[in-house]
Amino acid sequence: MKFKHLKLTLFCLILSLNISCVNTKVVNGQLPDANILTALQIGKDKKGLVKKMLGSPSFNGNLGDNSLYYVFTVKKKIAFLEPKILDHKVLQLKFSKDDTLKNINLYQKSDLEEVEMSKNFTLTSGKKITLLEQLISNVIAVPGMGRGGPIIGSGRASD
Repeated sequence: MKFKHLKLTLFCLILSLNISCVNTKVVNGQLPDANILTALQIGKDKKGLVKKMLGSPSFNGNLGDNSLYYVFTVKKKIAFLEPKILDHKVLQLKFSKDDTLKNINLYQKSDLEEVEMSKNFTLTSGKKITLLEQLISNVIAVPGMGRGGPIIGSGRASD
C-alpha cells in the first residue's frame, strides 16, 4: 500500500515539474487592422484622425521624429530560458511638420539589428559614499526623526 502512494506521489511530482517547463507563446502589442490601414490617405489624413482610427500607438517618435509606432511581437518562452522571437513587426506612420500623414512603413523581423552596448560609462556628479554610510543614512532617514524627513502632524499650521 505504501509503495502505491509513493508511486502516485512521484508521478504527481514529475508531472508538476514537467508542466512548469511547458513552452508558451507570449504576444506583446497589437497591429492595427489591415482594412483600416488601407483607408488611410497619405497627404490628407491628420495625426489626430489617424490616432482615432488606429488607437493609441505603442510609442511616439522622439527627438524631432514626428511619427507614430505600433509594435507587435510574438515570443516563444520555455521556463527560464531566453525567449526566442517568432514574429516581430513595427508599423511606422510618418507625419509632416503640419501633422499630415507623409509615409507608412512596415518593418519585419528580418529588419531587426543587434546593437552592441558600449562598455564606456559616464560619471555622475555627487558624493561617493561607502556601504556603511549608505546603511547608516537610511537608518537615520526615518520620517519624524531629525533631518530624515517631514514630520507628519495633525494638519494644523502650527504643527
